[in-house]
Amino acid sequence: MTRVASQGNGRARRMDRLLFLLPLLFVFIPYAYAAMSGAAEAGLSGPAAWHSAAQSVYCGNGWTAVTTILLIELAVVGLAVVGAKLAGERLGSATGLLRQNGWILLFFLALVVAPFIIAWNTDSSVCTRGRAFFWESILIDIFILAILALSYNLMFGFGGIVSFGHAAFFGTGVYTVGLLMLRLEWPWWLATLAALMLGVLIALIMGFVGLRIHGLYFALFTLAFAEVLYLLAGNRIMANITGAEDGFTFTVPDWLNTTTNRLFFYYMTLILLAAAFLLIRRLMSSPTGRVLHALRDNEERAQMLGYNTFHFKLIAIIISGVMATGAGVLRGLALKGASPNVLGLDFTMEPLLMTIIGGMGTYAGPVVGAFALHLTEQFLRDSVLTLGSLQIDIGEFWTLILGAIFILSVMIFPQGIVGTWSNLGLNTRQGWLALLRIRRKPGSKEPLLEDRR
Repeated sequence: MTRVASQGNGRARRMDRLLFLLPLLFVFIPYAYAAMSGAAEAGLSGPAAWHSAAQSVYCGNGWTAVTTILLIELAVVGLAVVGAKLAGERLGSATGLLRQNGWILLFFLALVVAPFIIAWNTDSSVCTRGRAFFWESILIDIFILAILALSYNLMFGFGGIVSFGHAAFFGTGVYTVGLLMLRLEWPWWLATLAALMLGVLIALIMGFVGLRIHGLYFALFTLAFAEVLYLLAGNRIMANITGAEDGFTFTVPDWLNTTTNRLFFYYMTLILLAAAFLLIRRLMSSPTGRVLHALRDNEERAQMLGYNTFHFKLIAIIISGVMATGAGVLRGLALKGASPNVLGLDFTMEPLLMTIIGGMGTYAGPVVGAFALHLTEQFLRDSVLTLGSLQIDIGEFWTLILGAIFILSVMIFPQGIVGTWSNLGLNTRQGWLALLRIRRKPGSKEPLLEDRR
């Protein structure tokens, strides 16, 4: 048993390294080509000249050489994933990583290419104001919210800990990094480290005090805790520190400035999203993660088996809190400012809805939910329905329509999009067969759908 578990953990580590390193290589190849083929600005040398030469190529409008390289890379990986899926076990473990993680890998690689595809379709640049630049900001916001949703899913979906105060961590990250950089003029890295440490402190307070009570009472305690921080942030007495209800703005280093270097910030948040995803998956594949599963399903039985449930819940709250605080830090750096609304109930309800829509207790569910909810909201805000000579501005009713879509999604996907798909025991190929109601052909080794219920 130990040997099998060790082999399984080894495969999981190789999968995680592939999912993390391949996107980095995916970006480095076209960047290196752009740096070698481009022309640097006069007077620059060293890394600055290298970067300037690369920008002269990938910052062009519309289709660029970098777009070509990225699409070729995406096509090669896509063909490899499809081939691994179709080959199944016939090629042994050589394609095992792509079979099990292929679609996730393609999803992240598609996000690497997305800004250049948008720039091509809109004849804009990924570096200057235009449609591609605008959609980069939308996707950055989604990446940050997806990290927040992943952190909430760790507590709620995997640990069974219901919290209505997750915004306390998120808002703490925004305010701490901003106040330290604005008032004390700390460097960004030191302010970020201090914010994460404060997130750990809040998690310890919330854990040691709140976990003494259970269920709904703990949820109400976390709600009250976050509400206290919200009131402090908007209090007129503390206006000189927090900016009260108007908030404040602060400056960030040029390389973190989303106005001048948005593409870099885009890739940085995407890498951090991938790291958060892999961290959750590794944690839940570990012995600690298995205990958290047991706590969610039956805490009393876990206690009877000798596990200190308080200890494991506290671990989940700390890791979740640090991730949520980190998402808040990214939000503060991206917007270069803070306001009390980041401590409001919205930033607890949004990750909750994203987790429910995507699938509680699934790895990819919160990410899928973040994209589904935020992109739907974005399209509804800007949509106008034309019926003959009549034009209806859907943007005026977007909240009502979004609520109706949420109700329908819960009815159609009762365990969330990813959760429902997984609970049916369907992989991609079998899923399409099921949707088309295709049965097994005579002599086929494909099991009947009814046999897998």
